[in-house]
Amino acid sequence: MSKYMLSILVLLLANLISFCPFTIVFADEKAQAKRTEIVDIDPKILGNIYPQETTIALPPNAVARFGRGRRSDVALSPDGSLAAVVSSVGVWLYSADTDEFLSLLASKGENIPSTAAFSPDGTQIAIGYRNGPARLWNVFSESTEAELSVFLHGGPATRVTFSPDGKLLATGGWSHEAILWDVETRTVHFTFKHEDTVRVVLFSPDGRHLATGSVDTTTKLWDVETGRQFRSFAHPEYRRPLAFPSGHTEIYNEGGIRCVAFSPDGTFLATGGLYQDRDVKLWDIEQGEQRWSITFEESAKSITFSPDGRYIAAHFTDDVVHVLRIEDGAVVQFNLDTEKWIGRNERKPPAEHTSEGGRVSFSPDGKHLINLGANNTIRVRDIETGVEVKTLVGTDGYTQTMGFSSEGEYLGISIRYKDAVELWREETIARFPHEVRVMTAEISNDGTLLATGGRDNKARLWDVETEKLHHTLSGHIAPIQALAFSPDGTLLVSSGGRNWEEVEGDDGTTYHVSLRDSIEDRTAKVWDVGTGENVATFKHLGQVRAIAFSPDGTLLATSAGRTDIRSTKTWQDIATLSTVNATSLTFSPDGTRIAVGMGGRQPTIQIWDVATRKPIATFTGHKRNIQSLAFSPNSRLLASGGSDGVIYLWDVTSYR
Repeated sequence: MSKYMLSILVLLLANLISFCPFTIVFADEKAQAKRTEIVDIDPKILGNIYPQETTIALPPNAVARFGRGRRSDVALSPDGSLAAVVSSVGVWLYSADTDEFLSLLASKGENIPSTAAFSPDGTQIAIGYRNGPARLWNVFSESTEAELSVFLHGGPATRVTFSPDGKLLATGGWSHEAILWDVETRTVHFTFKHEDTVRVVLFSPDGRHLATGSVDTTTKLWDVETGRQFRSFAHPEYRRPLAFPSGHTEIYNEGGIRCVAFSPDGTFLATGGLYQDRDVKLWDIEQGEQRWSITFEESAKSITFSPDGRYIAAHFTDDVVHVLRIEDGAVVQFNLDTEKWIGRNERKPPAEHTSEGGRVSFSPDGKHLINLGANNTIRVRDIETGVEVKTLVGTDGYTQTMGFSSEGEYLGISIRYKDAVELWREETIARFPHEVRVMTAEISNDGTLLATGGRDNKARLWDVETEKLHHTLSGHIAPIQALAFSPDGTLLVSSGGRNWEEVEGDDGTTYHVSLRDSIEDRTAKVWDVGTGENVATFKHLGQVRAIAFSPDGTLLATSAGRTDIRSTKTWQDIATLSTVNATSLTFSPDGTRIAVGMGGRQPTIQIWDVATRKPIATFTGHKRNIQSLAFSPNSRLLASGGSDGVIYLWDVTSYR
């Protein structure tokens, strides 16, 4: 398993993309008393009021989109006038001078863009996708996807680039190969092989050679006319075995090539390592020899040669750049403000390009949409205008949810990586230390109780005001992955997941592995909050990833693929919904409908009639798992937050 895949697994664990359901939250009686009359807005008028960026290229039945998706790449046009930001929604075009939004090259269906590059004349842009072919767009045209030039790369594309004359296009990907295409005919010229993912493709300034950099630690130079390999430059191997507690051993690759750059005259090639390979190396292309190698504290994100070819800028973070002298690799001092060439490959996206998603809810009166995103920021938007009216920035954490405090104020919950769970508004208001890693947390609807679920297979109940532990709830056989309080706060439901083994590497990196025979908890347990007793246990066919109570507390829904609805008075099943891979649940305000978010290649939202047990509406548009769902108080709107960094508002008027 490569470290890249491990990073994805760690990210999945860290954000609990699939494992943390959203539970609708309500203010307590004190907050209820502050409510005004529920706002009743016709969703059909919102599209005419909201800014164009929130309504462009929407999926059917969607009224608006907040957030422009998680960013994976930024490209600058050759003349420096346009910035293309690649996100899960599509490729957003901005003025590079003013950051003004200009256009969206929207991706349809299951396609998720991963990288982009402008043609030399700036009239076209090539886009590589994670799960489909590369496509060639005409900038600012009205072309639909069906009319675009398609380049069928054999797997997810990691990088695309044009030759200096614009006649050739190179694509690199996870298929361990780079492909050279004729742009006009869309035919393959050559296929260049590596032993692992190709992360970098770059033409030499004269267009005679193509450099391909791979996770296999090599950078190869290919003759564009003959397809033959001209040079191969290697970084050190960083493959090593790690033994997990069960005795299972995994080989991890902690190196590879992250970035390459040609000198302006094509004499030299600079390469930067990946992960634990923190070297920047300079190679003499003609001689095929290494001129020098410098090791830094971390791996460089990109490398840029100065126009005169005398220096290299190695980029590490937005504010950390080291400038190296070509002659001997010595670090020299440069002014970042005056030397524009240093930052040309590190174009930052506009501030307006935000990633939202995460947890969503409506204010009790329906006037505001509240969102807690991955960056620990609570955003409050006016539903009538779509304008952000309040922003709260919280503490660091790897998993978040939100609720209301006992005073009815918006409250963020952050789970720190190892040591604590924190509740915050403008600042931390309560802190709950933990000796085990916490996987999920939820707050009761009146804001007085906090529930946390840990890697030790236990759930814990805390008093928010005193920060004291009430109960430790034992009985699960795997880490806790979902929690939900009943509306009156008398019951807590918890579910278990799968056991993940972990081991810490020499550099402090934590590696995770889950084997096929790892223990899996397929139960949901109901606990009496007052006594800490387990009052009911429900077995499922798989892991329970989503839990929700109806607003009146009489129904409990749990999803482990399919969705089961039970009476909380008798704990008897009253309905089974044939859902698949459900990741989030929420009931309508009157409890007659339930919205289910389902994952997979095409994440889907379905609204079901509880009485008839039939779906009455289906929405698609998210590119990644749906993390949360919430109905507006008047049931006219449904909000969905996804791990793709997007919130959608759906018109559900006709399904009320």
